[in-house]
Amino acid sequence: MGGNSFNGNIPAELGVLSSSQIDLNLSYNNLSGPIPSELGNIVLLENLVLNNNHLSGQIPGSFANLSSLLGCNFSYNDFAGPIPSLPLLDNMAFSSFIENNGLCSGPLGGCNPTPSFSFQPDAEDKGTRLGKIVAIVAAAIGGVSLVLIVVTIYFMRQPVKMAAPLQEKPTTSRVLDIYFSPKEGFTFQDLLEATDNFDESFIVGRGACGTVYKAVLPSGHVIAVKKLASNREGNNNVDNSFRAEILTLGNIRHRNIVKLYGFCYHQCSNLLLYEYMSRGSLGELLHGASCNIDWRTRFLIALGAAHGLAYLHHYCKPRIFHRDIKSNNILLDEKFEAHVGDFGLAKVIDMPQSRSMSAIAGSYGYIAPEYAYTMKVTEKCDIYSYGVVLLELLTGRTPVQPLDQGGDLVTWVRNYVRNHFLSPGILDAGLNQQDETTVSHMITVLKIALICTSMSPSERLTMPEVVSMLIESNRRECHFDTSPSHDTN
Repeated sequence: MGGNSFNGNIPAELGVLSSSQIDLNLSYNNLSGPIPSELGNIVLLENLVLNNNHLSGQIPGSFANLSSLLGCNFSYNDFAGPIPSLPLLDNMAFSSFIENNGLCSGPLGGCNPTPSFSFQPDAEDKGTRLGKIVAIVAAAIGGVSLVLIVVTIYFMRQPVKMAAPLQEKPTTSRVLDIYFSPKEGFTFQDLLEATDNFDESFIVGRGACGTVYKAVLPSGHVIAVKKLASNREGNNNVDNSFRAEILTLGNIRHRNIVKLYGFCYHQCSNLLLYEYMSRGSLGELLHGASCNIDWRTRFLIALGAAHGLAYLHHYCKPRIFHRDIKSNNILLDEKFEAHVGDFGLAKVIDMPQSRSMSAIAGSYGYIAPEYAYTMKVTEKCDIYSYGVVLLELLTGRTPVQPLDQGGDLVTWVRNYVRNHFLSPGILDAGLNQQDETTVSHMITVLKIALICTSMSPSERLTMPEVVSMLIESNRRECHFDTSPSHDTN
């Protein structure tokens, strides 16, 4: 519901949607009036987005019931009064409350008491007060000046180091500005002990930008640690990737996007700390030595990944284009629920038009054909890559195929359909094809994949359309349980 022209008050009836869980987005509208206290009844809600409206009044105390809330945004409204003293609001970012001239307390700081006008201070009191202010200001200026002098003398005495090129220094500085500390409170030493100083026996995955380790912390909490080399080792792309992942994932909370707990920067190592995905990546599971994933599980993985991408493309402010969607970047938890991960190539798009890039980014077999010659990033590039993942789930084949068969999976599928039409022979032999209803559902999803991988970007679906079509195909044919609590074991 965000980004429309809705006006008037927020309907109190929204509070009846007590089973809503992922997101309630009413941002960028013309809504006014107070927040109805009934919204506190949506106890499963994880994200509440109300920014950029004309809402007024106080933030309701009934929000104490929103125990599942992970994020909220009340900025750019006309709210007033103190922010309710609730742990879930106290821990929200300062930016969630900005541009509300009447708000105070919580992350914004304490409310100043209303000044008393029952008497007028005499001239002597005014003079005394002015003298104190002048003394304090003078002392502060003197202290700052002294510190600056000491720091300047210190650096003038240090030898000049030429190890790193000068142009790399601003990049490192910007990265430091966006670091944020892990919420779990563990230390770098804990990570060293949990991975035996990053021994190879703890490696659970390798990527273009780093190596992933499994770490069991002293608290028993299991996390994934992605270790990237730094600029000091001569790899500029590493720090760029590190900065991209922090900027992107640090502001995202969605059940189908991998969670970034925090970071560590130690000597020559950049470390990203993620939630651990016990099933690994879809690519490893799908193309491993033995794959026994049934169609129900594959379909729910496809639907979960589609939900995550739809959030990035349409419900984030600003929008995010992933640029490297592939089966190896779709991670699975113990219930086989999909989580889109690895944002090292992501681009934050804060303008409606597409952006041109200086180099091709992505993986072989997944890159949209128009990207190779236009160098423009659009959501349609991600949709093409997602369509390739759908074809992998349906055919069991890898995205790169022998040259005599077309060279890539999309070409192979189109050649097969041209010669054999939409016959079940195109489907993975490991899938149960005895049930005609299931086969019909797989062919329907294949049609969706073909639209997503259309050569013309304008003919491809949007990700919300993909989600709707997948849900509708399931409703008509297979009736799989697509609720967030589904168990695919």
